[in-house]
Amino acid sequence: MGTCVTYPGSNTSTPCPGKNSLLALKAVTCYAWFMKKWFIADTHFSHTNIIRYAQRPFASVEEMDQCLIANWNSSVSPDDQVYFLGDFGLGDVDHLHAICSQLNGQKICIRGNHDRNASWMYRVGFAIVLESAFLKIGRHVVELIHIPSQDPPGHFQLHGHVHDKRPSKIISNQLNLCVEVWNYKPIPEKTILGLLDKASKHDSIALQERKVADK
Repeated sequence: MGTCVTYPGSNTSTPCPGKNSLLALKAVTCYAWFMKKWFIADTHFSHTNIIRYAQRPFASVEEMDQCLIANWNSSVSPDDQVYFLGDFGLGDVDHLHAICSQLNGQKICIRGNHDRNASWMYRVGFAIVLESAFLKIGRHVVELIHIPSQDPPGHFQLHGHVHDKRPSKIISNQLNLCVEVWNYKPIPEKTILGLLDKASKHDSIALQERKVADK
């Protein structure tokens, strides 16, 4: 299952130390075509209020953090690649780096509204930090973004931000990857590809039915 990544128009202001971000990205994605890929959004490590806001089933942030780390590492191997769609956690950079360093995989961050600037997120431990990206999963060109667009996009969009307010299925070309609706675990690429294929097939059938009805 080939995966190709492009980042047109990304407004990352701080490059990876010693490298141009886009050149580093091309090198990473050329190397990573055979790596297993995972997706996850809105972990909110060490964020006490998120437990109440999103009705997470944890008694404390310590319990939540331990569960998120264990779930991540039970799925993701050190040689895998993880696309993180924003809002990593709260705390100073040393605290967040200590958490990030426990998480398996090469981590690419699509910055969320609770994440600080790109320089900060590199220091936390992400290999690449961007505002958005376009990713080819199977035959589908998919946008990776933290906050979903208000109007339904003309392409598939993977996003975070909404927590448990949207289900784990494609609605108006958008798929919510927040941990609350994925059992607090990363989602494998093959699962997302299956959802994209199903939605695309449904759209194709609906289009054919409209054509027949218009005759």
